Amino acid sequence: MSSAGISFGGLASGLDTQAIIKALVAVEERPIFALERTKTSLGKQKGLFGNLSTLLDTLTESAKALKTTADFLQMKASTSNEDILTATASSTATPGTYGVTVVGLAKGQINTAGAASASAGIANTTSPVSFSIDIDGTSHFISANNDLNSIASAINSDAGLTEDGVKAEVVDTGSGATAGERYQLVIRGENPGSENSFTITYDDGGPGFQDFVDTLTTNLTPAEDAEIEVNGLTIYRSSNTISDLFGGITLDLKSIPDPEQEVTITVATDGEETSAKVKELVDAYNAVVDFFEAQNALDEEGKATSPIFGDTTMRSIRGSLRGIVGGSVSGTGNEAFQLLSQIGIKADTKGKLEFNQSKFEEALAEDENAVSALFSDSSTGIAARLEDQIDLYTDSIDGLLKTRNDGFDRRIKQTTTQIENAERRLVRYQEQLTVKYANLETLLSRLQGQGSAVNGIGAAFGN
Repeated sequence: MSSAGISFGGLASGLDTQAIIKALVAVEERPIFALERTKTSLGKQKGLFGNLSTLLDTLTESAKALKTTADFLQMKASTSNEDILTATASSTATPGTYGVTVVGLAKGQINTAGAASASAGIANTTSPVSFSIDIDGTSHFISANNDLNSIASAINSDAGLTEDGVKAEVVDTGSGATAGERYQLVIRGENPGSENSFTITYDDGGPGFQDFVDTLTTNLTPAEDAEIEVNGLTIYRSSNTISDLFGGITLDLKSIPDPEQEVTITVATDGEETSAKVKELVDAYNAVVDFFEAQNALDEEGKATSPIFGDTTMRSIRGSLRGIVGGSVSGTGNEAFQLLSQIGIKADTKGKLEFNQSKFEEALAEDENAVSALFSDSSTGIAARLEDQIDLYTDSIDGLLKTRNDGFDRRIKQTTTQIENAERRLVRYQEQLTVKYANLETLLSRLQGQGSAVNGIGAAFGN
């Protein structure tokens, strides 16, 4: 920092005035450095509480995934013959066995007609040819050159037919086929079921093309619905994937057995998947505990390594969460399963949870309702209590961490203002010192000049 337009070097006084000014300014600058350190520390503290908030959000999401029995108990489905049909179950499926007989698979419609060439004109036709494909009450008009490739391309270029799943292709059936029909135009519906059937109607193109369209309509494999039997009832569906027959169970039909046979579907609790969801909660909780441990660490000299070491808010959060996961849940209906430690989830000396999957699955097999209630009971379950407690900290309007964050913002803003004011005062102080020492040099220089003049006069008079 320097005062504009003023330059001096202590020539008159013999002092290093620039060094003196620099040293004096450095002394006055120390409070600014202290404020900057305070601001940096506040920023770090705010960032750490932001990290804690993120970890708590993750823990909340893990708790929500176990909040109800349907969320907690993951189900699995198996079938007695997966070559005939497979099954999957959601968490809403009811455990039990179901019998299904596959009588028919859903199929899409196929129409075919042949010609001697894929690229040459169809015999006795004019070009262009035209026809319509009608599906679900909508007519799609097709116009193309009078060869199979052009017709197939025109069908596949129709956006409406593409959306309805109608496709066309030209197939070379080989040299052994009837010469006039070696190349086959195949128009097929990719969407199965009778509701996706379509009709083909001749419009123009000459007698040869009219015969060709008549062949298309005759050489027809109709669309069919899937047909299954359940408890003596015959049921039809337009798809081979059926999800509205048994609640929470989706069937995928694969084949028609010969001879006919009933496939047994078994739905039961999936201990492995349920364990995985509980493990996610354990891992999320342990991540929070690890965070607390890191903030309370000391270095080799016994000094705190974190700016929020011993923070009361952090201690309060840690204590409340530990109380929830270590507390008893009275609403399980089974005294043997009221604590996490009774189902394979124990805390170590640092408060981290250790998950014993095999013991957890044993408890689940013994009394899945009680184990589920330990987490999902609406009033005392661990998942609901964790969610409610964490919401007190992370609520975006009046949560405890929001309050702390706002406090950090205010203090950072105040500190920034103090730094700016101190820097302005320091500039003025340096300018004052510069002027002061410049005036001193000027005065000394004038006095030295006067002394020289006096000495000169004395020498002139012989003194």
